Amino acid sequence: MRHVATQARAIATRRGILEAAAAVFVRNGYAGASISQISDEAGITKGAMYFHFKSKELLARSVVEAQAELVAEVQERSVDGSPTALAMVVTMVRELGILMRDDVVARASMRLAVEMPASEAGDVSGTYEAWADPVEHLVGAAIAQGDVRADVDAAALARFLVAAFTGLQTVSLTTSALTDLAVRLREMWAVLLPGIVAPGREHIIPDLLRQA
Repeated sequence: MRHVATQARAIATRRGILEAAAAVFVRNGYAGASISQISDEAGITKGAMYFHFKSKELLARSVVEAQAELVAEVQERSVDGSPTALAMVVTMVRELGILMRDDVVARASMRLAVEMPASEAGDVSGTYEAWADPVEHLVGAAIAQGDVRADVDAAALARFLVAAFTGLQTVSLTTSALTDLAVRLREMWAVLLPGIVAPGREHIIPDLLRQA
């Protein structure tokens, strides 16, 4: 029992450090963040910090890994709760926006993917591909279902959505602390859907916008 309790405390401490690190990365960026700032944010000593994470780089990588798990959960919920592939994509983007607004680890991961030096980033940029690949698959399914135009390049649309989302959340973070991100995402779909929905399927657009 003592071992289980010790392990649980270690997991809780590690999670607290990750959330503290994420808050500092969001506030100061990767270059501006320091181990001292993170340990102060977490309310622990630097020695305790180093017991769990040996460097700022490893902390940043761990934040990105934690975010990948959160994104996977969003993807699973979106697929389970939507009737069509295109509705799944719209729902996924909405849920990712909520995740970015409400979860500091998710926000930090996006900033780290942009700011970490290439020599240290490693696979940090994979935070984008983490949802570009399933979006591409869903767009392909939406084409097969007849909701999206047959001449739409599924991979290109997935890359665009990732880039558009990243840009919108960056602007929203800067201008409104993400309070207007949901509005910006609905505006994106209002512009985009008329151009990708298959002829004869335009009647689905209002319902999709209500889900956005």
